[in-house]
Formats: sequence, C-alpha cells, structure tokens
Amino acid sequence: MRGNKANVVKAVIFDIDGVLLDSFEANLKFFQNLMKKTGYRPPTRKEFSALFHLSMMDTIRELTESISEEEIKKIWELGRSRKVEYDVERLTMPDTAEEVVKELDKQYLLGIVTSRVKESVYESPKLAKLKRYFKVAVSYQDTANHKPHPEPLLLAAQKLKVQPEECVYIGDVENDVTAARAAGMRVIIYSKNQLNHADARTSSFSKLPRLVASLQ
Repeated sequence: MRGNKANVVKAVIFDIDGVLLDSFEANLKFFQNLMKKTGYRPPTRKEFSALFHLSMMDTIRELTESISEEEIKKIWELGRSRKVEYDVERLTMPDTAEEVVKELDKQYLLGIVTSRVKESVYESPKLAKLKRYFKVAVSYQDTANHKPHPEPLLLAAQKLKVQPEECVYIGDVENDVTAARAAGMRVIIYSKNQLNHADARTSSFSKLPRLVASLQ
C-alpha cells in the first residue's frame, strides 16, 4: 500500500555490468585473451553472450569445462590480478548515469552489488568518478554465495543499515530478479528485454528516479 511506512524506499542498489556500465565488449575481449593465454579456446561472441551474467569464476568454469577447482582458481587469480589486460576504454556508461546517480543520492542511500571481483569494481574511470555517491559496494569476494542467491543483497542492506524491504535493486537479467525477490527487495530491470516478476522495467536510464519513486 502506498504511504505505508514499511514500503518507504530508503536505499537504491545498482548492479554494475549491464546497468552502470556496458561492459560486454570489454569482458568479451578479456575472456578471449584469458582463455588464449591459459591454453583454452577463446569464446565466440555468441558463446560469451550466454555467459555474460556469470561471475568470472563461473565463466572460467564454463569456458574451460574443467573439473579441477585448482585449475579454475589458478586462472581466476590470473584474471583477478589483471595480468591479462582488461581494456577499460571499451567500458561505456549510460549518457545520463552521472545525472541520475546524483539525483538519486539526494533522496536515497546508494550502493552497489556486483559479481565483479573487488579489484575491478571501480576500474572504469567513469564509474570511479561517482564512487563517493555509493556508500557500500559488495563484490564477489565479500560473500560465500553469489547471485541469484540473496546473500550479496542482504549484506548490502546490512551495511547500509536498512531493511531489505526498504531497498530497490536495479539489475538487468533474470538472476538479478531472482536474487532481489529472495532478499525481499523490490527490483527494477534496466534492459530492452521484458523479464517476468520485476516490479518495473525500462531501457531508459533517465527514467530510473521516477520508477524508484513509483515503488513507494
């Protein structure tokens, strides 16, 4: 019910890949180089598109088809350390991202929940400029479980000192909807694709403040 104190939105939590950053081209090139360097076949664009929503660890697991967790962890460490080049110049941000983040910051606590490793959360200079607006950033190493498990979102709410039901999560894929629902949060999908069970969807970043307000 609108106006119910329990439904007041106090925090807005963003995903990075596919939301704050369009990272498909950068990630594709990175994983192609990582697989080549470690002796595996680089993924095609089509193959990688099916894995884009996964964490680096799970992407490596899928691409190598390895049953050796030691081998997977070794490749992950190589990728995490960025000993294989990650071209941040390929990362792009929605044109209105800075404006929207600043507008939301006036009314809500802002946070980030991402499957990225901690070292890469703010490696984009564009996103690094906005770091001061985000009170928390939960990354891959911060939790034992990862999306679609709700643990990362619940940790973000805890760090922001708000209840999960007082949060809106902005994601772009089904895993984000599943995680938000399991955490008891409302969820907005920023995508051209229609996903079931989201509270709202838009392909226009500039509409996010209005959509968040509509969920009050």
